[in-house]
Amino acid sequence: PTRLRILEVMVQRQDPPWSVKELAAELQVPQTRLYHHVEQLLAHDVIRAVEQRVVSGIIETRYRAAALSFQLDRRLFEGDADEASRMLHDTLAAVFDTAREEIEAAMRSGTIDPSGGEGTERVMVARSLARLTPERAAAFRRRLAALQEEFAGEVPGAAPQPGGEPWGIVLAVYPLSPSPKDTDDD
Repeated sequence: PTRLRILEVMVQRQDPPWSVKELAAELQVPQTRLYHHVEQLLAHDVIRAVEQRVVSGIIETRYRAAALSFQLDRRLFEGDADEASRMLHDTLAAVFDTAREEIEAAMRSGTIDPSGGEGTERVMVARSLARLTPERAAAFRRRLAALQEEFAGEVPGAAPQPGGEPWGIVLAVYPLSPSPKDTDDD
């Protein structure tokens, strides 16, 4: 969860690059708590060191995210069932808690006005259920992924939009466990 939060912060503000001290202040955690996480992200090429400078006699390294969007490797959830379950829970909690916190902060700041007042943006939050064949579900996932890539700027050759502001995007498409009614053969 901490590494996900680091990435989200770095993606939201790409320039100037981040120091560990700035990340700690933004995440409201002690600076010493982040060094291990930053080293892990560097080791896996998820973030990159892009500049170094001397600050008060100490070399300060500044970092950037290596990409604007990330997808977790499904192998993280393989192996020991208890460990995989905990990893999945922690990952989902980090993603959805961060989205909730960002929406709440935007509402408190007036960036989002639930009434849709002049000069403010409206949040779109929706949850729905659909009955889809496996083929339609796959087509739906592909279309959502293409839209996410297009608007997140991950399409090869797509240039960042001048004057663009950060927007949060959370997508989840998943099959539901069958209800007893769905599995009833009577």
